[in-house]
Amino acid sequence: MELLHDGDLLEAEAGEPLAFSLIAAGRDTLSRSPKLHRPRGPYCLHAACDGCLLRVDGVPNVMGCQHRVRGGETVETQNVLGSREVDLLSVTDFLFPHGIDHHRLLAGVRGVSTLVQGAARRIAGLGRLPDAPAEPLPGSREQVEVLVIGGGRAGLTAAAKFGDAALLVEEQAAFGGALALLDPAAATLLIEHAAAMGAELRSATCAAGAYRETDDAPLEVLLISERGASLVTPRRLVIAMGGHARVPRFANNDLPGLYSARAGLALLRAGISPGDHVAVVGEGAFAEAAAELLGDKLALRVLDAAVVMAATGRAHVKGLRLASAGAEQDHAVDAVLFDAPEAPAFELLVQAGGSTRFDADRGYVPDVDDDGRAARDVFAVGRVTGTVTAEWKTGGVSSRP
Repeated sequence: MELLHDGDLLEAEAGEPLAFSLIAAGRDTLSRSPKLHRPRGPYCLHAACDGCLLRVDGVPNVMGCQHRVRGGETVETQNVLGSREVDLLSVTDFLFPHGIDHHRLLAGVRGVSTLVQGAARRIAGLGRLPDAPAEPLPGSREQVEVLVIGGGRAGLTAAAKFGDAALLVEEQAAFGGALALLDPAAATLLIEHAAAMGAELRSATCAAGAYRETDDAPLEVLLISERGASLVTPRRLVIAMGGHARVPRFANNDLPGLYSARAGLALLRAGISPGDHVAVVGEGAFAEAAAELLGDKLALRVLDAAVVMAATGRAHVKGLRLASAGAEQDHAVDAVLFDAPEAPAFELLVQAGGSTRFDADRGYVPDVDDDGRAARDVFAVGRVTGTVTAEWKTGGVSSRP
C-alpha cells in the first residue's frame, strides 16, 4: 500500500497508525512548532502531544498516531515555508534563542506593532482551513447504567465486573492500553473476558467532556467518534484513563528522535525500531520491555535520568550528554526512549466534579476516597489515581448499581 508524504511516494501497512508508517520510512520529523518553528517529532504516540499533527487529504491537524492508513492518502507538513527539514521560518528560533513574547514584541510602537501582529498571525497557528467543509455527523442520546472511560487493564476489569450494565469507551483503535504493550497475551484474555461478561466495548471513541448543567443535575458525557456524537447520561461514571507520558527535564528535550518509553515500546511491538543506536533512560516497565526488545540496537542504558544533561543535535537527536565523575561525556545515539512515572490523566475527572491535590513525589493526583470515589457518582480506578498498580475496588459502586 502507498501514500504520498510531502510529494514522495512511501510504502505503508494498511491499518497501522500513519505516524508509524512515516517513522518506519525514516521520517520522524513531522512538523514544526507553531511559534519558533523548531523541528518536532512524535513523543507519546498516544494522542497526548502535538508532535505528529499533519494535513491529511486536505484536513488540517490530523493526529498521525490516531489516523489508520487506508492507502492513497496525501499527507503534508503544516506551517512551513520551505520543507519540514529546512523551514525558513525557523530563523525566529535563531533570532530569539531564549524565546519570544509576541504579545509584547514592539507593542505600542506606532505603525510597527500592527505589522508585527499581522506577521505573527500569518506564521503561527496550526494549519490552514480544510479544503472542503466536513459532512455533518449524526447525534444521539443514550442512557447507561455504568460508563467506563478507558480500555486498559483497570477499565476492562471494571467493565467485566459490571457486565451487560457497562459501556466501555476507548479513544484508541485497540483495547488493552499499557497492558497490551507489556503483556499482549494477558490483554487479549482480559478483552475477551469483558466481552464475554456482556460489556459493550467501543473503540476509537473519545470522551470529549463530562458536565452537569447544575449541581443537582445528572452527569452527561459527550462521546465523539467517526460515527457521530452521542450525549450519554450514566448512573455511574468510572474513569480509567491511565496517565500521560512525562517529558524529560534535560536540555533539547524537544528534538525529533526522543520518544517516551511507552511510545518506543509501541513501535517495537509493531516491528519498527526507533533507531539503530538507541538510548533507554529511566526505570520502569516500559523501559525494561523496550530495552529487551531492542537487542543489539540498545546502545546506552541509563537508569538514573538525573545524570542526563542534554540531548545533542540541531534538527534530530545525535547523542546524549551525561554527567560522570564531575565531567560531561557525550554518547552517540540516534534515538532516546525516556521512562518515568506517568502523570495521571485526570482532566475528565475534574470536569465531572472531582478535584486534585498536590503530591511532592507524583505531582497533581486526583483526590479520591478509599473506594475510588472522586465526586458524586464518579469513580477513578487504575493509574489515573496516581498509583503505579491499583486494583479495582467495588467499594461504594455495586456490580449492579
